[in-house]
Amino acid sequence: MKSMLRLLATAMLALPVAAQAQEAAAPAAPVCELHVWPTETYIGINMGLLSGLGPIGAVADMEAHKDRVATVKDLMKGWLGPDIQMEELVKADYKTRLGVAGHQVIMHPALPTPEEAKADPAIAAQRKQIAAQIKGGQRLSDSKAACYAELMVDYIFYFKAMMYGSNLFTNWIFRDFGPTGAKVVRMGNGQVKNPLEQFPPKTPDLIPAAKAELRDAYAKDFAEYVAKKVK
Repeated sequence: MKSMLRLLATAMLALPVAAQAQEAAAPAAPVCELHVWPTETYIGINMGLLSGLGPIGAVADMEAHKDRVATVKDLMKGWLGPDIQMEELVKADYKTRLGVAGHQVIMHPALPTPEEAKADPAIAAQRKQIAAQIKGGQRLSDSKAACYAELMVDYIFYFKAMMYGSNLFTNWIFRDFGPTGAKVVRMGNGQVKNPLEQFPPKTPDLIPAAKAELRDAYAKDFAEYVAKKVK
């Protein structure tokens, strides 16, 4: 009887260990990846700002341009660069909005700009290849992850017209290859706009408001893009 009790006790103690072994042997869930490319492609009216205030103008805080009056494009580069783009996307909870909240983010450098392509035939060929990959439903990265998605900020565009005022356009490309990664199952490609009243700043004291407005318009562009373009 004592021997039987010892055997029973040993078997009961072994049950949790066996259960743990089964859990350890279970295949891990695939790691989902979201690959993100910010942009350095800025489009805008090529005009000087605050020329009446001398060469420092509205960009006294921008070391790279302190020796000349800045253009709208200069200001967007300085005030809405790749790092700031990502800060605003994080604040907007961009992964949740896109439906990929659990994905691991893989950051990439900005894609080559049209200006770079004009100056270098190799970069021009690279841009053509990227366009062909997007059109053909191919991944832009070399990732082999089964669960995979991509978000690209294509360009940021300041546009001012007499009838429509000033607006910030942002064009995005989102592609979700789903849990198997076999093909694009959701996507969104298009631009949206939001109005600007403070940007570009007319006087140096308006710089903080102009910066904040530019970032806010970018964040609003993203929210509207997801709501209107991602299907």
